[in-house]
Amino acid sequence: MKKLILSLLVSIPISLTLASTQALAQALDPDFSLTVFPPTVYLTIKPGSSMTHRILLKYDGKIAVKINPELVDFATDGLTGLPILQKPSKLGYIKLQNPDKQLGTPFLLKPNSQVELILKIDPPLHAKRAEYPLTLLLTAVPDTTVIFDGSSAQTSGAVASNVILSVQDDYDNQGELEIDHLKLPKIVDSFASIKFSTLVKNTGRNAVAVGGKIQLRHGWSGKELKKWFIYPDVVLAENTRQLRGLLQDPDALEPNQEITFEELSYKPPFLIGPYEVIVDVGSANQADNVIQQRTQQVIALPLSVIGLLGLGLILYLAYYRLEGKKLQQKQY
Repeated sequence: MKKLILSLLVSIPISLTLASTQALAQALDPDFSLTVFPPTVYLTIKPGSSMTHRILLKYDGKIAVKINPELVDFATDGLTGLPILQKPSKLGYIKLQNPDKQLGTPFLLKPNSQVELILKIDPPLHAKRAEYPLTLLLTAVPDTTVIFDGSSAQTSGAVASNVILSVQDDYDNQGELEIDHLKLPKIVDSFASIKFSTLVKNTGRNAVAVGGKIQLRHGWSGKELKKWFIYPDVVLAENTRQLRGLLQDPDALEPNQEITFEELSYKPPFLIGPYEVIVDVGSANQADNVIQQRTQQVIALPLSVIGLLGLGLILYLAYYRLEGKKLQQKQY
């Protein structure tokens, strides 16, 4: 588990990456073919120091294009990790180190070529200690006009490389997870299923991979009925994320193995009595890998049966009363 979590923190090959690549690497013209590597990276830097980050942009199109590099902030949707682009970043200490290129200025890219963009990051000593989710957005338009006008009706395409930058005084993992809420009904029908969802929040200073397990037990016997392993999604600082479950221990997954997520639900033929959902949440910077636990109970009752019996009783009483009135009328 620890090996998998550390791998996620270094490269973050999670839905955050996939969502960004799929949403932004859309070429609207068949002649466009843009790819970028890495799609996502996590960087930590101390104020007063300097570092570079290299991004490779490859273009396999048939016509020359103009590439406009922009550094923009992004936020997540708070559930799936899907990045949502915001306004251009105001961090003045991040620039392109390439001598012939700069952020916000388009450059020409010929067909079947590639370029390495070098980000120079040098926060001053007084830089604010925080985590900054950033995206290097690379927008391409055909080189058919003299002026690069983003408001024109040209066909365009874009790819993005996410850079989650943590500016802090040390390289320790400062992520802190807490269970924001456990959404579980108080009562369910005996013939229905128990469904729930859990949202975790990172109140720490930098992103952290979530870990732990979720158990469903019967309240009377204490017997474990189902168990989920929490998939180690990465939660950015001051962000929330909905937990996803696996039936297999993530530590046992092969590197290229297809991941099948298990819905957080339980559906036997019949439910009765109290059931407990127990959520144990852990993070990579905790030695015991458990920092918070929450238990919530749901009661299963045969509501549909009770409803049918109640309806039958009402119909019977109505029929009995109607027959009684008919009998009284005959007597008079």
